[in-house]
Amino acid sequence: MAKLIPNENTWVGFIPEGSTLVDYKNPKASEVAAAIVLTRLLISLNASSRGNSVPTPALDSLFETSIAGTSQATFDADFYRDDEEDDAWLAFPRGTRGHVIISRFGGSGVNNLPIAGDEVEVWPVFVTSRTMANMSNNTAETFTLSAAVNIEPEEDAIVAA
Repeated sequence: MAKLIPNENTWVGFIPEGSTLVDYKNPKASEVAAAIVLTRLLISLNASSRGNSVPTPALDSLFETSIAGTSQATFDADFYRDDEEDDAWLAFPRGTRGHVIISRFGGSGVNNLPIAGDEVEVWPVFVTSRTMANMSNNTAETFTLSAAVNIEPEEDAIVAA
């Protein structure tokens, strides 16, 4: 398979808490289709997890071994503001909880919508800040979203029928 860029290959949506998503580890196609589509307003996205190692030194060796420790995740994104359909800004007030659905290689549906059988990531988020970028002459208005990932993300979910 060839290397690719995310432009025109990615789909990102948001499902607010209490909305249609019943089981975030097994999202249904109808639940994903009901998401607020954010792809056209998205500039950049950093949804990543990182594991920690715990040192386990022993006095009988100069080599310091380690074991697997805990892991954590981070979630930050940059979005455009829009004076007609400001969907991203409106979706993420501070304190909002929900699930961001990411299809990094695009779904099989219309406009890259993930449908049954497609692989997606599901990131449970709790918005900690929604901050406007500096206003500057001759630039588009943007904002940065930062969110806590308060539940382990599902990085290899398959959309169910």
